[in-house]
Order: sequence, then structure tokens, then C-alpha cells
Amino acid sequence: MIALILGLAIGFLMCIPVGPINVWVVNTLLKHNFRSAFSIALGGSVMDFTYFMIILTGLSLFSFTPKMTMFFKVAGVIFLFAFGLKEILSPSQSFEEDEDTKKKIPRASSFFLLGVLIYTSNPTLIATMSGLAAIIKSWHAFDFNYFNYFFLSLGIAVGSASWFFLLLKMVQRYQNRIPQKFFHHFSRTSGVLIVMFSLFMAFKVYKEVYL
Repeated sequence: MIALILGLAIGFLMCIPVGPINVWVVNTLLKHNFRSAFSIALGGSVMDFTYFMIILTGLSLFSFTPKMTMFFKVAGVIFLFAFGLKEILSPSQSFEEDEDTKKKIPRASSFFLLGVLIYTSNPTLIATMSGLAAIIKSWHAFDFNYFNYFFLSLGIAVGSASWFFLLLKMVQRYQNRIPQKFFHHFSRTSGVLIVMFSLFMAFKVYKEVYL
């Protein structure tokens, strides 16, 4: 029980700082709908659970060579840079959708997979979560066993999903009071932030290879 409560608190708090997935989720709400945006968040939450279970239990589901690992890191940087650039260069659009536009929105499963991809494309995520797992273990707040690891990981996933649910509800509630011009600026800013984050990750990859 302690592991679950601790996980809920950590999962909620660690998602509050503005990051690429926060920006992407809000931007998706403004452009599409709540369901699509929350599907991205759920994809990220599932990866939170998966990563923490693997790190805490020491499981290795897949065996990657250093070259394969580097390939995924580089691909992740390119992926985020390309999507960020797309947001910057995309023409202004109306955020109020007609019926024809709504029919063209991809299914929620596509946005869920996008959330998974955003998380897995972050080359610094494993290191960050490994550090967080080490800190949690140093607290000795619960017995170290698979049962508690499962509930800690589950709590972190539910906590992160709860933050995104609250964030989206707040944005949705005040969406009609915000001028259209703000949405256009937000979309461009989203792209800039994502591009900056991808460049930061590119620098991390560069340091790993050459320094």
C-alpha cells in the first residue's frame, strides 16, 4: 500500500514540469480533442510503468547491442526534431473543427502509439528513471519485492495519467475564453520547444559518442 501511494505521488509530481510530452498533449487537445490528447498521455504512462518495472526488478526483456541502442537514440532525436519543425512551419489553422475535419482525426490507438514513441525516443529517459529508482530505494519506505515493485510502478503510471487528465481538463475548461491567436502562437511555441529538446538530446548523444 505504501509503494502504491508513493508511486501515485511521484508519478503525479514528476509530470508537472513542462516537457515535450506536456506540450504535445496540450497541443493535441487544442487541435483535435480530449480523447486524442489523453491517449498520448496514456501511452506515456504505460511506458512509465514498463520502464520502472524493468529498472526496479532488473529484468531484461530485450538484448540490444551498443550499435542498436545508438540507432534508437539517433532515430528518436530525428523523430522529435522533424515533428517539432512540422509544428513551426505548419500554416495557421482553425482550432474549431467542422464535421469533415473530425472524421479525418486518427484513431485514439494512433495517438496512444505516438505517446509510446515520444517516450521511447528520449535517450536520457532510462538514465533519469534509473536515478529516480535509486533514490526511491534509498528511502527504504517499503520491502523490496516484486509485489511492491509492481504497485510502485503502477502508482507512478496512474499518477502521471492523473496529472495529464487534470491538465487537459483545465485547458479544456478555459479553452473557449482564450483567443484563437493564442492557440496559433502556442502551436508554434510547441514546435520550438520540441526542436530545442531534440537538439539537447542530440548533444547528449554526441557527448556519449565522442566525449
